Amino acid sequence: MLSCTERLIFSSPMRGIKGGRLTTTIPSPLTAEEVAEVAQAAQQDPALRVVVALSGIHALAAHQIRTLLLDQVDLAGCRLELESLNRPLDEYTAEAITNYLDYRRSRWPSSTNPHLLISRNTATTTTAVGTFRQDKLVKPLPVGLDRLRQDRILEEAPASGADPLHLAHVFSLGAKTSLRYTTAVAPSAAEHETP
Repeated sequence: MLSCTERLIFSSPMRGIKGGRLTTTIPSPLTAEEVAEVAQAAQQDPALRVVVALSGIHALAAHQIRTLLLDQVDLAGCRLELESLNRPLDEYTAEAITNYLDYRRSRWPSSTNPHLLISRNTATTTTAVGTFRQDKLVKPLPVGLDRLRQDRILEEAPASGADPLHLAHVFSLGAKTSLRYTTAVAPSAAEHETP
């Protein structure tokens, strides 16, 4: 732009910058080897087994697992009541939680921390374990918690007929996220349909 009084030329600072599009990744299921490695690692640590069960079976996000309260786990009624989720506890998860609670009571018998998962640092407080502790806990796994969660949602998608509303309801997903999962399984779901 030319200023008439000062005869200066201004240029746009945005000139030459192209707007990009966010690339959305399509979730992929775990390989059989990864599943076997996760299962083997989970057997070594009671806390890790709980985390694997909550992420890989119930598709809880990492922050939901860290902040899960003891009151939200109903072992007697076999229910998991978290935020807007109220779902049955499967046998594997119930057993993993029971074993972890036994370990927790023997390691920190006087802890009054209301969270399910505690550590040496949080046993005498009422705070949740931090992300650093959780990351250290899942380090032996070949995949992160996000991949475990994705695998579980991908497993549910074809079982529900690749219905994005079902996935959104069951896993508290947003519309775009649930569509990502149904898109990921749509070709394989179509292959299994009989004419």
